[in-house]
Amino acid sequence: MSASCIRRTITAALMVSSMTTLAFADPPPAAQIKPRQDKLRDMGGALKAITDEIKKGRIDWDNAVIPNAQTVKDRSVYILNWFPKGSGPEAHVKTYALPVIWQKQDDFTKLGKQLQADAAKLQQVANAKDEAGLKAQVQAIGKTCKACHDTYRSPDYEKDNEE
Repeated sequence: MSASCIRRTITAALMVSSMTTLAFADPPPAAQIKPRQDKLRDMGGALKAITDEIKKGRIDWDNAVIPNAQTVKDRSVYILNWFPKGSGPEAHVKTYALPVIWQKQDDFTKLGKQLQADAAKLQQVANAKDEAGLKAQVQAIGKTCKACHDTYRSPDYEKDNEE
């Protein structure tokens, strides 16, 4: 094989490698805002469904609580990845994420990890069909969510989402 043929082969391989890397690269921060909002909405909806079951007084564990607890746990695992630098207001896409998320990254991460722990425990008590544990864990996860929302989510969210 000639030297020029080897160079062309190497060049072609590098181009394919570069294109593959670009194809699997993370989307730009602005493009991550809508999926983040959808996933957070999924979590909120799942928690509401669990709360509604508790309020009904007759809990449907298999069709309502367990699958919704699984949704909360599954989503929570990724929550800290949903806020890449550049996905706040500077992205010029409507978001309720406040810049303080990236200014107080340690505290935000601590709350995210607390949510992950709370969500794992929620799934455990749901799978055990432990009503008292479920009620306590819904309260615990609600406090974690509130702590994050109070500091890191714009108050405009409440205004824009009033029913």
